[in-house]
This record gives sequence, C-alpha cells and structure tokens, in this order.
Amino acid sequence: STLTSLSDIEPSLYTVKAVFILDNDGNRLLSKYYDTELYPSMKEQKNFEKNVFNKTHKADNEIAFVEGMTIVYKCSIDLFFYVVGSAQENELMLMAVLNCLFESLSQILRKDVERRCLLDNIDGVFLVVDEIIDGGVILESDPQQVIQKVNYRVRQLQSLTVSTVWINTWILIWGQYLKTQMTIGNCDFFFSDRQM
Repeated sequence: STLTSLSDIEPSLYTVKAVFILDNDGNRLLSKYYDTELYPSMKEQKNFEKNVFNKTHKADNEIAFVEGMTIVYKCSIDLFFYVVGSAQENELMLMAVLNCLFESLSQILRKDVERRCLLDNIDGVFLVVDEIIDGGVILESDPQQVIQKVNYRVRQLQSLTVSTVWINTWILIWGQYLKTQMTIGNCDFFFSDRQM
C-alpha cells in the first residue's frame, strides 16, 4: 500500500536519523547514524556529509533539505553541527536537539566551542550526544539536564575507576603477601595427616 498524504504516516519516536560535527573543511570529527539502512557504509556516510557540507557551509539558513532529509545546522568558529531527520520530520524538534547539543557542549567546553577543544574532550562530547539521543529517540532537550546526567555518569566512571584501582592494588598486595608466606618456609604450608 502506498501513502496518499503526510497524515497517513505513522508517528515515530525515532526522530533523529543522524548527528554529525564537521570542521570548517568538511572533515568529520564526530558522527552517529541511528538509521543503519539510510547510509550503511562509511563511504556513503562521508559522501552524504560532504554533500551536506557543500550545500550548507556558505548558507545563512538553519535548515536544509538534502537527499530527501531534513537537516538543521549551526556553525561556531571552526565547527559545523548537524542534526538529520526524515523529510517529514518536524524542524522544531530537530532544532531543539541541535540547540540542546550546542548549549550542552558550550557548557562542557566552557564556552570554547572550537575544533581543538572539542577533540581534546571528545569522550565528553560522545556522552552529551548519548544523553540527548538514544538510537534515534530524543531523550532530552534541556541542556541543564544533559549536563547533570553527564556529570553523574562521569562521577560513576571515576568511582568505578577508583574502586577498580583499589581492588587491583589489594589483590596485588595480597598476592605478594601469599607468595612471601609460601617462600619463607615451606614447612608452614606442609600439612600432614598427623594432628599435633
């Protein structure tokens, strides 16, 4: 069956097809594609990104329609931020995601939203993207909430790292102690059937 109008399209939570950040030469710094059928190979993704960049990097607009996709974008110093949705997607929803991404990164990068700083903090950038979008579903559009969640995850990771280091150190010390005890006197660990 074919669709006769936009009202025949089933609503979907899978709003975002892709998010990517390019530098001012159109080179990929970060990308996440949520619809694996859209551009399944790295080559297809990079061709799409190059096409999008060529049509948007000199334009003053915030919205573009490229290859049947709705794309909202923003430029900052030497970075271009893109959020991609289907042709039928609500531009305001996509723009809310883009603004949340930009504002969250601006806070994490201490207002220094440029290429070098972004690359120096790429782990945090991925955490931000993952807190905003999961599998194409928009989870959050409030930058303050995103920052809180990212900070919580960072504290969890730091706590896990400290715990892991502590446990590994304890195991190493305990292992050294046992090794020392075994070599001090083999008699200490010689058990016989006789009771003393």
